[in-house]
Amino acid sequence: MPGGFRRTEILGERRLIKKNFNIGLQDEVGNFEQLTKRAVLVSDTLLLSHGPHAPYCHVGVKSQTDDTTDFDTGRPQLGTTRTDRYGIHCPDMTALGTWLLEAEPIIRAGLAWYLPSYTSSTEYTGAERRSYPPSRVSAVDYIIRGGRLIDPSESRPVKDRLVRPVLEIDLPFIDGITMGDFSKITIDEFDSYKGFRGFLRTSFLSMGDALNSEQSQIELTKLRLEIEDQVSAMESDLRTVKRKRALGAVSATVASTAALLIAVEGSVMERVLTTLGLTTAGTFWGAIRDRVENGPRVIENGKWYYVWVLSRKANSL
Repeated sequence: MPGGFRRTEILGERRLIKKNFNIGLQDEVGNFEQLTKRAVLVSDTLLLSHGPHAPYCHVGVKSQTDDTTDFDTGRPQLGTTRTDRYGIHCPDMTALGTWLLEAEPIIRAGLAWYLPSYTSSTEYTGAERRSYPPSRVSAVDYIIRGGRLIDPSESRPVKDRLVRPVLEIDLPFIDGITMGDFSKITIDEFDSYKGFRGFLRTSFLSMGDALNSEQSQIELTKLRLEIEDQVSAMESDLRTVKRKRALGAVSATVASTAALLIAVEGSVMERVLTTLGLTTAGTFWGAIRDRVENGPRVIENGKWYYVWVLSRKANSL
């Protein structure tokens, strides 16, 4: 849609901002099914959204006319008609609809959300004529309010005093099944996933202190070993789940994906996300590098954002 954009708010935003969202930095043609399977283990809530540069898909038009009355004659007069045109940015509406239907169990459980990147425009005609430029809702505020992000890419993050690699590990997940079966299995085994995420949440709290300490590398090494132990335990749990009759019937397999955990200093992350909004995976680390190497002096605020960089490739275990 032509024209500039003005910032709008999401319905119920005050309620939503209390959530600690984990955001997948997804490119416009990315596969939600692959990302969901790989990310659900290490996210509290995976909030997925297509980028604002994805193709615009018109959804609908809503019109309302407010008639007026002439106070002298009592006769009705031509009123003002408000017309709202709206749609979302999505590369494939059919694929999105399929994902939403098959992911319904984990969406209802609060493990995954979809935030449309939508655009709307308003026009008044009749007795009063005026129009407003298209407006677009950005998910950037939800990224900044959360503490963790997930980037599905093959790129290697920049290493700098403000960008700290924490660990490199293989994360297990259930594969070889449909999104619908995966959703059901995840809910059935929710205690295992919940226990691992609770441990991970505690680890991140300790990690923030470790990154700011004088002996940060020693403390991070301890945390890395603890996380590796828990990942091994989770892999064992998934293998046990695989042997259950219900999973054997749907040919489920336990696979792994390469994962890097990176800590990015808060002021750098906020400046990048404020500039780019929901950026694509191909430009995200480039933007981080630009802010670190070429930007003005960064004032460290002691807060860290954690980014899981997940490979799109899967290996059977």
